[in-house]
Amino acid sequence: MTTYLFVINPNARNGGIGKTWPIVEEEILKRGLDHKSIYTQHQGHAIEIVKEMEKDFDCVVAVGGDGTINEVANGLYGTDTKFGIIPLGNGNDFSISLDFDDDFNRSLDILEVGKTIGVTVGIAETNGDKRYFINVADTGVGATVSVASFTEAKWLKGFLKYYYLAFKKLLQYRLVKSTITIDDQVLEDVGLVMLAVGPGSRFGGGFNVLPDNYHFMDDFAVLYVRDIRKMSQINLLNALKPGKHLGREGVYYLRAKKVTLEMAKPLPIELEGEILSYGATNVSFEVAPQKLQTIVSDEIIEMEKQWRSK
Repeated sequence: MTTYLFVINPNARNGGIGKTWPIVEEEILKRGLDHKSIYTQHQGHAIEIVKEMEKDFDCVVAVGGDGTINEVANGLYGTDTKFGIIPLGNGNDFSISLDFDDDFNRSLDILEVGKTIGVTVGIAETNGDKRYFINVADTGVGATVSVASFTEAKWLKGFLKYYYLAFKKLLQYRLVKSTITIDDQVLEDVGLVMLAVGPGSRFGGGFNVLPDNYHFMDDFAVLYVRDIRKMSQINLLNALKPGKHLGREGVYYLRAKKVTLEMAKPLPIELEGEILSYGATNVSFEVAPQKLQTIVSDEIIEMEKQWRSK
């Protein structure tokens, strides 16, 4: 029988998971799943739990939002243990891009079937600090919004919160002179608005920043926006959610396995709701040598098969 470790963030969905998880666990018990449940107690705790306990379970399940998923993935990377998710956060960008939704019964159905794909993993590094990511990493105005989301606009949730903060921070943001190296291509004197890179497609509670990008691909999608005026930046914000920003002035989209960035002044570096640095002048993003075996739906399994057959 498959054994499951459920790692639950009690602060997910603004603390609402405290009411939801007992209902979910009641269903887990009805299904007769061999499992253990542990609540995280502080930031980074999920990484510690997983590194200590994953060897005793067949599957470790992140229960929460994108930040919880990122921590569990960091604990699991390099192991043979399967990675599962029950999305109970606010944005759930990683989960939605893998065809999950708010129906925890469906998530449990997918877990029990247990089919996996290899999800591409990224390594982000700045000033000696290293962290894995499995969705979207970014810097520039997007990461500034993520930092603000911890302390501002707490009366808003999900996409509305991120949209409000994005509009507010765009008005305040100033271009940062940067050098970007994308694989072997060097771009100098870039007036950076934002850079997003990774195997995923969505961030910020629903902005489709890297459209037509899928976690089973073997490299990253890379988007950078440079040298555009304030009104163009604001217009771009409205195009990001539906993924209609490609081809616009100052927007560049390509694929790569490594991206490095040097900036004239410090900017925050954000990975799936987790802050790698609140102010860095250099950062690298690189495809990791191993993938993370992640339990997904039949629809995603079929999508990967079709993509690899092309």
